[in-house]
Amino acid sequence: MSSGIDIQRLITEQGYRPCPNCSAVLRPTTSTCRHCGTPLTSLVKAHKPAPAARPRIAAAKEAAVGSLGDLPERCLTFTVIGTPVTQGSVATPAPGVVKYSPQLRAWRRQVNAEAAQVCGRSWEPANCPLVMSAVFTLPRPTSAPKTKALHAAAKPDIDKLIRAIQDALSPKDKKEFRVYTEDSRIVGYDIGPFKTYPAPLGTHPWALTEPGVTIALRPAPAATLHRDFA
Repeated sequence: MSSGIDIQRLITEQGYRPCPNCSAVLRPTTSTCRHCGTPLTSLVKAHKPAPAARPRIAAAKEAAVGSLGDLPERCLTFTVIGTPVTQGSVATPAPGVVKYSPQLRAWRRQVNAEAAQVCGRSWEPANCPLVMSAVFTLPRPTSAPKTKALHAAAKPDIDKLIRAIQDALSPKDKKEFRVYTEDSRIVGYDIGPFKTYPAPLGTHPWALTEPGVTIALRPAPAATLHRDFA
């Protein structure tokens, strides 16, 4: 899968630096390599990019973008490996009490934990209109042809798959990690939500070689009035 990010551009224009121990490419604000644990404090101080290098919008909106504003093209992209679980109707044993299945709780925790690891502890949740991309790679049925690409046009429902992801990235418990303040901030999708079977017989360029989901998130472009209603 290609993320479409130019690594050399990150290094030369955005101030990103390779870890001197494992060569992982890390954000300028990273103090410790999350891959090998190498301290990078001195490296961060020496190469912190100037504020002018970061694209800016109106000052009143800058804070609402949160830490997305620190990323190249203001886009967060990450992958979670594991069989996606749906979130549909839930049991309510008592007023105000919602009961999720153990499988759904485990999947949401996994998605949240991966997002937290990628974003880092200093992440500021976005509180602005957002556009999401999501491509789910589902287990290929044993009955499917072994050498033919096949659309994942079977259960689970795609709307229930994306609901679990959106809630996992903005838990109601504010003590938990949140990528954005609440899922109502998502106003649309760039890519997907789409579901596919694994590569090399996947039906989407983002198809993984095993079950999982690839997620991208960025601020929505400025609102414009759509006049083509005739």
